[in-house]
Amino acid sequence: MTVISVRATPDLERKIKKLMEFEKSDKSSIVRKAIERGINEELKKFALMLYVERKVSLAKAAEIAEISVRDMLELIKEKGVSLNITVEDLKRDFEEAMK
Repeated sequence: MTVISVRATPDLERKIKKLMEFEKSDKSSIVRKAIERGINEELKKFALMLYVERKVSLAKAAEIAEISVRDMLELIKEKGVSLNITVEDLKRDFEEAMK
């Protein structure tokens, strides 16, 4: 595991301590989980943006977000994004999924 240093504002430190109490966990675990959740959300946001801009296929967006195509479809639905799928896209996505 790599060590990463982060400067926390007093407000962030207060929130971390609150989570430590609620979850009965140490600071490192709380911060590690929060960073992982944040990065996962940023990957989804970035993948969705690329998909909306038609720069990537559905399968590629799912790959970027590190989620399944099914979960990517659910995210697209949750965000109210139009499904940009043509027959060619379906063929390409199917071929990519079979790799």
